[in-house]
Amino acid sequence: MPNMKTLAAGAAVCGAAAGLVAGGVTLALGYRFIREFTCPGVSVDPHSPLWGGWKFPEAIAEPPHEAQRSVRFASADGATLRGEFWAQPQVAPTIVISHGFHLPCAHFRSVAALEYSNGANIFLFDYRGHGQSAQIPTTCGNAEVNDLIAAVQVAAGQPETRPNAVYIHGFSMGAAVAILMPPQPAVAGIIADSPYARLDEMILLIIAQIFDQETAQLHGPARLVRRLIPMLTHLTLTSGRILFRARYHRRLIALPEHAIHRHVRAQTRQSRSMAPPPILLIHAERDPLIAVRHAHRLAEAARLVGRPIQEYYTPSTIHCGSYGHDPQRYMALLQRFLAA
Repeated sequence: MPNMKTLAAGAAVCGAAAGLVAGGVTLALGYRFIREFTCPGVSVDPHSPLWGGWKFPEAIAEPPHEAQRSVRFASADGATLRGEFWAQPQVAPTIVISHGFHLPCAHFRSVAALEYSNGANIFLFDYRGHGQSAQIPTTCGNAEVNDLIAAVQVAAGQPETRPNAVYIHGFSMGAAVAILMPPQPAVAGIIADSPYARLDEMILLIIAQIFDQETAQLHGPARLVRRLIPMLTHLTLTSGRILFRARYHRRLIALPEHAIHRHVRAQTRQSRSMAPPPILLIHAERDPLIAVRHAHRLAEAARLVGRPIQEYYTPSTIHCGSYGHDPQRYMALLQRFLAA
């Protein structure tokens, strides 16, 4: 019979092997997540849960061709970006359209046309990894802040833009990026439609949905894997964050609710710094993708530090669905916000 030392050694070998297997699985899950999450040139399938039922305004006539001009510019960290500036015939406020994750600005042309018809200049642009901009990895937040800073500078520099009258109209990821961005002298306000408060909560939800879909057809003993979905979800995010930091040398998880505090504290410390712009926060109460609690937390963060914020909630069940719920009221709110 084997002695106790032999048994202990065997157990240690088995334990080490199991640890290596578990570690390999964890790294594989993290690698897959990073590859798919940051992959450039991807557009969300309208039939995917990640679409969230999103609907855009019906097609509206765009301004004449001579009022549109293409713009090529560089992000604050050097990435090449592309966009379009739609100029009014006279000096006016400019709205920068800040699009959603894996939804390039081409989806937002009807939004842009609607707001142009109400008298504003429009600047549409693609974030990195989207549309016509540089096909480099996306982050759904932190890296895109550099892109938005550059877009604001381009919009503010157009001759038709009224001084210090740039507004950002962000949707989903684009709304979160607008809140993450440090205050810019030209930005007079942020319209944030359906932003997240913390990216890690969004990622956990998405990963869990993917695991649920991929294991839904399992039968027999294999179906027990579904019980591991919560654990696998957290392992995937943890290893993904480590791999992302190692590969791209930046944090993955964006935290807009923390940014609100940080920007106000920075403004307090530096008397010459501009105050963070007011926010018009819009959210569907039954948003299937970004729960309304994200908006509540952002609003509470703003109130705690005295940052001006208006809230508008609708009973819509669609992601970014507040416009579709009541288009007239939505546009009236925007017009009042810009006029103020």
